[in-house]
Amino acid sequence: MKADVVIIGGGIGGCALAARLATAGLAVTVLEREPTYRDMVRGEAMVPWGFVEAVELGVADSVLEAESASVITRMIPYDETLTVEQAQQRSSDLSKAVPGSPGVIGVGHPELREALATAAVKAGATVIRGVRRSAVVPGDSPQVTFELDDQEQTIECRLIVGADGKFSTTRSALGISMFTNEARVKLTGMLVDDGGTWDRRVTSIAIDGRNQYIVIPRADNKLRLYVGRRVDDPEPLKGPASIPDFLESYRTPIFPDHHELAASTPIGPCATFPMNDAWTETPVIPGAALIGDAAGWSNPVTAQGLSITLRDARVLSEALLDNAEWTPETLSGYTTERNARMARLRFASALTDLIGGFGMTDRATRRPRILRMLGQRPELAAALTAVHSGPWHLEADAFSPDKLTTLSLA
Repeated sequence: MKADVVIIGGGIGGCALAARLATAGLAVTVLEREPTYRDMVRGEAMVPWGFVEAVELGVADSVLEAESASVITRMIPYDETLTVEQAQQRSSDLSKAVPGSPGVIGVGHPELREALATAAVKAGATVIRGVRRSAVVPGDSPQVTFELDDQEQTIECRLIVGADGKFSTTRSALGISMFTNEARVKLTGMLVDDGGTWDRRVTSIAIDGRNQYIVIPRADNKLRLYVGRRVDDPEPLKGPASIPDFLESYRTPIFPDHHELAASTPIGPCATFPMNDAWTETPVIPGAALIGDAAGWSNPVTAQGLSITLRDARVLSEALLDNAEWTPETLSGYTTERNARMARLRFASALTDLIGGFGMTDRATRRPRILRMLGQRPELAAALTAVHSGPWHLEADAFSPDKLTTLSLA
């Protein structure tokens, strides 16, 4: 068996990349472990700059037409320091964040994977599901060996792309190092049916006491709820046994209709993961490249995951289509762009955490001081616009470390 590109991982990035390359006439094979995509409690919000990447990749219709996808046009900062009415008066219009994007797209991870796998097949890619025990050989003559239905098969190719997620076995096999920072918070998420209680136009990152909340609505009464707690919280939320406490945490007056919200019906698994950043400085080596979470991720507090993955697919696809030879040197544009982008997004995440003040013992006094300072010097928080508009639209000075220092000393 032969192909131009073998992609290990038939998720968001793998299938989006496959659709783009196959449309351009390359022979692409995607190897996916799961026969049927399942809820992995991640990747539910596509911020506006990510939707523009979907447009450039030619998969925007697949995103919007994915089952239960919805368009979110308002961000409301519900908070323990505000009444519901005060928070709603501070809402921001997400539909105006980026030209060409309708707002934030709320879309389920398995539903979007299915939609993009279908798009890849329609474009001419081969998508093989139920693959087991894949092994990679990079270098001048790349090849991938895998098992399917207890039969071993080998594909020779020009490039291997690892798109197999945070715990990428491809990355490990290639010997590519990953750097991470320490998580202060662990995030627990679950899909629920709220009966339509929550306004489908609204998303929120909220804080009340020991809990940090992220709410991402979808169509058909589906709602992805998240609760973050410090890693040293004496009562962490983890696993099915924590579901009652998880839902009860939403019975807080910072939200409208909070009693009804807390009475939502669980319809998906409950999973917990650390809120941190991870990155590699070498996403391309001879014969192989990494995209999406396999190459590193951004702190989930700013919901950049889907957008990062689609931009990875777009930038790498352009590098591949623009060069006859695929080497770390000819694909260095992808490496350089990704490293700079992820560094800026790490800054934006740190800025978001600092301004939010979640988990800080002096939040009640520190947060008003920071907000007063931002009222006098809004340029200190300019990097926050990167969350929705993309980090490359700002001058480098917006990401200067001295801005974090100034705010932290407020």
